[in-house]
Amino acid sequence: MGDRMRRALTAVASTAAASPLVWLTARRPSTFGKAIRARFVLYAVTLIAAWTPYLMLIWPGAMRDDTLAQYLQTAGLHRYYTQHPLFDTLIFGLFWRIGDVFGSPLIGEAVYTATQAVLLAAGAALMLCYVRKIGAPRWLRLLGLLYLATSYVVVGAVGTMGKDSLHTVFFLPFAVLFAEACLTRGRVLLRMPVAVTFVTVLFATVASKRTALMIALCSGVGLLAVCMRGRSRRRALVCLCLAIVLAQGVFAPLAAAATHANRSPSRELWGVVTQSVAQVAHDRPSAVSAAQRAALNGIMRLDQAALEINPHRTDETFHTLREDPRPSGEATLAALRAWAELGLAQPGEYLTAWAGPIRGWWDPRVNFAYPTDSDYLLRGGYLRQWATFLPEDAGVADGVGAAVAGVTESGLADEDTVEALRVARITRDLTPLMGTSRKPRWQRDLLDRIRRWIRDSNPFTAMALYVTWLPLLVGATLLAQTIAARGRRSVAHSGISGRSAALPTSRETPHDGMSRPAPSCRLAACGLLCWTVLSLYASPEALFWYPIPVFLSLPLFAALPFTVLPSVTDDERRLR
Repeated sequence: MGDRMRRALTAVASTAAASPLVWLTARRPSTFGKAIRARFVLYAVTLIAAWTPYLMLIWPGAMRDDTLAQYLQTAGLHRYYTQHPLFDTLIFGLFWRIGDVFGSPLIGEAVYTATQAVLLAAGAALMLCYVRKIGAPRWLRLLGLLYLATSYVVVGAVGTMGKDSLHTVFFLPFAVLFAEACLTRGRVLLRMPVAVTFVTVLFATVASKRTALMIALCSGVGLLAVCMRGRSRRRALVCLCLAIVLAQGVFAPLAAAATHANRSPSRELWGVVTQSVAQVAHDRPSAVSAAQRAALNGIMRLDQAALEINPHRTDETFHTLREDPRPSGEATLAALRAWAELGLAQPGEYLTAWAGPIRGWWDPRVNFAYPTDSDYLLRGGYLRQWATFLPEDAGVADGVGAAVAGVTESGLADEDTVEALRVARITRDLTPLMGTSRKPRWQRDLLDRIRRWIRDSNPFTAMALYVTWLPLLVGATLLAQTIAARGRRSVAHSGISGRSAALPTSRETPHDGMSRPAPSCRLAACGLLCWTVLSLYASPEALFWYPIPVFLSLPLFAALPFTVLPSVTDDERRLR
């Protein structure tokens, strides 16, 4: 009796000791609807509550530099142009106009900040519900919620009025639907409400960021590759094409026509060429032959690029590309040949040129801090930059500078005086946006302490952690799973395992009895993250605004190696 009692007590004690681990590793795979009903409101409210203290500190929010340029367009201070997506410019303009109705565009900025916070919380909650739906362990779901609620790279982005944060509003639901389409091999798109939602969010995703078109095209190839042949693949192809055509073939030209926007050439990718040849011309001018120099000068101003080169970004060099007249196809090919020849002769210089602009993406020693107001855009050098958006005679012709010294009796002024008048004019025009830094002393001191803590070699504010190293870990895990699955199939087909070689191609059934999507489907879903990261490496510089979609969507992609699908037969029957 005593031995039996001791064994029972030992079993109870071991169960109690193991229960926290069992609780943390528990999976709750379900349908998406059940996951949303069970957790969506809880997740969304938790995120909004966690973000609120920081939003109150930076209220009414902060704009990035491109947003100020978009304000100049919507305020009529400069004509519309397409360098920044008109989709974003028009949405921002709507909120600024709402603010004008109530007396100040800053009110519109505050309304936008609140709206964006709610939408991002809803998108993040949807993503966490999907992570629950696909059966990720509880510890991973909790870690994802904690990351989204407290990580500075997420919270700081929520209060930013910029095209990258706005793009993320649409990117999050698209990432969820894209992952589900890959994991179900396209079958989920056979449901018309899902297909319509997929097209809608993909349209907004592509329309809100220029690089999203290439990301959608490249990741879409992976989706089509894993889709089942027949209706599923055709439906996926139709959804992808329809969303892209609506964004690029319908909305973009209509918006440009309605706003009479100037078409801005897309030159950023040319930075790979201009930066590398400018590096050679700067460090080793004698290495560039006369024939190569002539070919390169056919598409750019090589000497100017070499003189103005910035080792940390490509803007200065690709801005030397010739536009009027545009180089011919023959001249472009000749320049590309010269670029290739120089690369073969000077590979070290090319590596130096390319390493500088992308350093922030891979170097964990490079961290950043978001701005906490918009007034930094309304001082000094920025004001001189915005003054260039005004007409040539701004400040003189409208009488702003009538009493300014330096204007002659003939109405002419020297160059410095004209610049001063233009700065005075733009300062007056941007006055309605000023004042976001006028906070109580305690609030400014607290924000300063937070900023110092963030910038003092804080490893958690290094872009490289989220852009490169965590995605690499996810990708390597999925790749290892794919190799292992292929090895198991190879063993099965050779008859060593003693089981039938006719294994399912779309799912695996491990020893725990749960059904898991094939590794190829999970790799295709991760392709969206992969191509988004690669687009960052092709950016003109490593600027912390660009990876905001990656910052917020990481919990979804991190869950892919843990994916399971419950009640597969029932789901497939219903989708058919």
